[in-house]
Amino acid sequence: MVKIQKLPSGQLVITIPKVLADFEGLEKGTELEFKKHKEGFILRKKEDKK
Repeated sequence: MVKIQKLPSGQLVITIPKVLADFEGLEKGTELEFKKHKEGFILRKKEDKK
């Protein structure tokens, strides 16, 4: 289950299951971009700018 939580500062945090994060190679602090989709939105891992 994916959860959205609101921090005391007003910032929203998306929490995803560890199994899914491991499968996708996501680590703590990974930045994601999102794009509007007809039924919600799509998350994409932000590319490193090296």
